Amino acid sequence: MEKVKRLYVGRDSISFIKSVLESYEDIGIVSVIDGDKGLIEVIYSVFFEDDLMAILKDLKNNGINYMEAENV
Repeated sequence: MEKVKRLYVGRDSISFIKSVLESYEDIGIVSVIDGDKGLIEVIYSVFFEDDLMAILKDLKNNGINYMEAENV
């Protein structure tokens, strides 16, 4: 089963976040929805949700800010 998480990130962080998440095999697929607004989408398996959340938390702890996009 797949889930989708949409995030607003800094435009200058999009490619870094995409590279980090895709460097972990099978964690998720990152798509840029609106590059000007910094809106990205991560499609991931429920089996890797804990891993994805740990990576996102680590990114935030290291200065890569994001905000979950709701109702987008």
